[in-house]
Amino acid sequence: MNTEESNNQTSFLKKTVTYSFYLLSITTIGIITLLIGIHSALNNDHLFRTAMYIKQRVMPQATLVSQNTNEFGQVTNEFAQLIKDPTKLQTQVPNVTDKTIVAFVFGQSNSANGAGERFQANSKNVFNYFDNHYYIATDPLLGATGNAGSMWTITANKLIEKNIADKIILIAAGVGGTSVKLWRNGGELNKMLENRLKETQGNNIQITHFLWHQGESDNGIYESEYENGLTEVITLTQRYYPNSKFFVSQASAHCPNTSSDDGFSSASILKSQRDVTKLKNVFMGPNTDLINANDRWDGCHLSGRGVEKASNDWVKLIQSPQKSN
Repeated sequence: MNTEESNNQTSFLKKTVTYSFYLLSITTIGIITLLIGIHSALNNDHLFRTAMYIKQRVMPQATLVSQNTNEFGQVTNEFAQLIKDPTKLQTQVPNVTDKTIVAFVFGQSNSANGAGERFQANSKNVFNYFDNHYYIATDPLLGATGNAGSMWTITANKLIEKNIADKIILIAAGVGGTSVKLWRNGGELNKMLENRLKETQGNNIQITHFLWHQGESDNGIYESEYENGLTEVITLTQRYYPNSKFFVSQASAHCPNTSSDDGFSSASILKSQRDVTKLKNVFMGPNTDLINANDRWDGCHLSGRGVEKASNDWVKLIQSPQKSN
């Protein structure tokens, strides 16, 4: 072997060793980074939250959640909540006063956009807040499932008309057909709910009222199971907004459809909904079981007349909060 060949082999060996060292170093760094990332994610620490924040700002929203767009250009997220509607009129951030009601409205379909008639704001003082933007409130509300009407826009109009509030900001988060099990700790919607609360708190939005309408899907479960689940939901909201008022509708009947006048009300669910009002800052909402099938457009969801009745009761109870005897 001549000197030139020997030099070439030596050079080759040096390059091989160098490249192997680089590859080993990169692999080692990659493994260490992966382990740090796994540890950070499991502990949900500051590093993980910072990484998620950067991801949300850099990556398009469509890559973060499963979205669907219908023929009207309306976009829904993985929970089927309406998150974009080209017909919505965005407006400036309202001037909040001591007389402004900021209402977080949630539960199942009768708390969402499932009503038989759509309503719209009668003034420029009723807003629908979603994802750090304000819109003049019109049904269907951004943030909730469904594409029809809601009981909240008409209720807000009446609160303004009666001078109970100077402005109403509606934050909708209802999901149709859901059990309290999905909303309580460990449920599929619990994290979504907490994320919405973190987002509003992070944007210095002071929620004054939580309006809960849910229970029809739980007709038949044990009283203690429902009350414990609802208590966990209330506790979560109070962790972020300890001074807000939480109103609980008495709702247990008519869904699925029934032909009876009472729609097979559940005494245990109604008792649970009354009993939680013993908690601090928790009050009674309307008893919508009293709205019979004639005022439900499909035997389950409130018709325009049904919403009218429910909204009248909401106004009275928001004006004069009541607890169960």
